[in-house]
Amino acid sequence: MGFSPVDAGRATPEWAPNKRQDGRRFIVTGGNRGIGLATATTLAALGASVVLVGHEGAEAFDSAMESIELATGCSRDNLAYMALDLRSLDSVRAFARAWEQRPINERGLFGLINNAGIAGMPGLSADGFEMCFQINYLSMFLLTRLMLPYLTPAKDSEGNQENARIVCVSSSAHLFTLGIPTDEKYLRQEGGGFFSLRYGESKLCVNSFVAQLATRLEPERGISAFAVHPGSTASGFWNSFPVWAQRCIASVTQDPSRGARTSLFCATENNLASGGYYADCARATPSFWLGNKDKTAELWLKSCAWTGVSPNTLLK
Repeated sequence: MGFSPVDAGRATPEWAPNKRQDGRRFIVTGGNRGIGLATATTLAALGASVVLVGHEGAEAFDSAMESIELATGCSRDNLAYMALDLRSLDSVRAFARAWEQRPINERGLFGLINNAGIAGMPGLSADGFEMCFQINYLSMFLLTRLMLPYLTPAKDSEGNQENARIVCVSSSAHLFTLGIPTDEKYLRQEGGGFFSLRYGESKLCVNSFVAQLATRLEPERGISAFAVHPGSTASGFWNSFPVWAQRCIASVTQDPSRGARTSLFCATENNLASGGYYADCARATPSFWLGNKDKTAELWLKSCAWTGVSPNTLLK
């Protein structure tokens, strides 16, 4: 996914993921199709254990794990599925409780890839928020906060520490908004459908969260956070569009394996700037709206209140 009105034909650098990830565990939300499946497949090929997360049900994820096995030759023991519906904050909390019940040696996490998202959806979430805001941002915010205690840095082959990773899929659509939305009345009103301002606003919130989180994480904790633009990608992200529109989109978009590259870049490369926004496997310039520190701080505080987490204590 990752809408861009300007970059569909732009050449991307030929970075390729090749750094082994043996002994590391990643969560990939929306890991059963599109960019999420491509991300999970590559991580598994690099030796990682991958937990695929989503709401479509065990059958869809069994099929995805079978395709990963066939593509990579990895052991099925390195793959798992856990249910999570980002339309509900209670589902996010249930996921965190289920993770806490895993055996101690299966709780540690090197990477959280917040990949799942929507272009738009009518109605309001179970929590009463506009769907793009809930799925793309607010539930992702809560999931990340609840998984922070499990994120643990690792050692590379030479014994040097590598920070654990949080990778949040954003979009260049965040550049085309009217500012960071914080008015609760507005956020509890239905949006305007596919690729209304609500989509870009939700992705602007993602970038704001990543920047805020990075400033609050103590360096010695060993966690880095990134927002990424995947580029316009042919994936299930477009499935609600008319068939003729999907065909047009497919003719000008990249395949999911290329759409996954910047997520994989931030998940596996070292010495990247935590809190940064990345596109085409390189640091990119985010929206000028993120320079409004009062608004970014307000969004953080209100998001904490809406999700019931502490604004100050990150790891509880």
